[in-house]
Amino acid sequence: MSVEYAVVGGGAMGAATAWNLARRGAEVVLLEADELASGASGGPGRRGVRAGGRDLRELPLARRALELWPELDAQLGTPTGYRRNGLLNVYDVEVAGGSGWQSLPARAQAQRAAGIPCTIVDRAGLDELQPGLADDLRFALYTPEDGTADHPATTRAFAKAAEQCGARVREHTAVTALEPHQDGSVVLRLAGDEVLRATRGVIVVANRSTPRLLADAFGLSLPLWEKATQVTFVAPPPGFSLEHQIGHTRRSLSVKLTDDGRVMLSGGRPGGWDPVTGVGTPDPAVLRASVADAAATIPALAGAPALAVDNSRADTSTIDGIPVLDSVPGFGSVLVGTGWSGHGFALTPSVGEALATWALDRVRPESLRPFRFARLGVSAA
Repeated sequence: MSVEYAVVGGGAMGAATAWNLARRGAEVVLLEADELASGASGGPGRRGVRAGGRDLRELPLARRALELWPELDAQLGTPTGYRRNGLLNVYDVEVAGGSGWQSLPARAQAQRAAGIPCTIVDRAGLDELQPGLADDLRFALYTPEDGTADHPATTRAFAKAAEQCGARVREHTAVTALEPHQDGSVVLRLAGDEVLRATRGVIVVANRSTPRLLADAFGLSLPLWEKATQVTFVAPPPGFSLEHQIGHTRRSLSVKLTDDGRVMLSGGRPGGWDPVTGVGTPDPAVLRASVADAAATIPALAGAPALAVDNSRADTSTIDGIPVLDSVPGFGSVLVGTGWSGHGFALTPSVGEALATWALDRVRPESLRPFRFARLGVSAA
């Protein structure tokens, strides 16, 4: 059996790439070893859709994503749960290393230069935008076009739209090996001894499985590790309101309100994770730290009871905190997306668009140039 393009990985990036390929008339199959959104694209709560506070190299992708997100529900024909409520990245003290409030003018200038609106907010502005923040918070960088979305719903919406454009979506179909050929085609060996030939290209965005597939097929050793960010849900006090997402630049804290009225605390702290079994174990110390940081930032949350803790979904991370988006050295028909480092979801629309464009036109989009293997010292064996 053959197909023009195979996309390996049924998370948000894979589904978005498959949709972008199919809507441009390509023959494509999306392969997922488990179920759609069963990995890092799944789990409870909401995921941030932000351009604020990003690495400068990600800003072009973030700007394009912010253009695409508001139109997705209409284009996909299925709700993604997207809403735009703005992000307040708050600052309390000046710290060493250029991450304190004195860096705000430079950060704002860089974001604006990339086409991402933002405003520096002083204490009076904070009281107006989000009443009830801690007294020691002095400034914030406000990115009004940031928001949140339902990550499993978004993944399934992309996959459904891809099917409607003619793509085949196959769940419970694990890719066990990739075999590249001189003519640019790639043979994919699937569980159950099934063989599939991708005649024009393969896009590998399987997150945790990507390093193994690339090592076995191409001798690539990716310097990645797995991390399962721990998420805590607490009950808000009576009358509590959260007008915007809140991020704290010194603390590992992100605060969002879920659709069912719970307060979601995240920010990147990892819980326990076993990469062999793929099982996460919530860390009580992380729970205590998250709750304490939330109370120190929004005093109304002091004493808020914890309702649930989730540590079930792992992501892959890179040492510089930005993803790998590249072709395999010597095999231009094999494209790779991995190492999302806990904040890739917001870029889904723009990355899916860019990877599909690269696969179809055979030219690397400028927005993807900063994310090459070479920056991490990776080359084919």
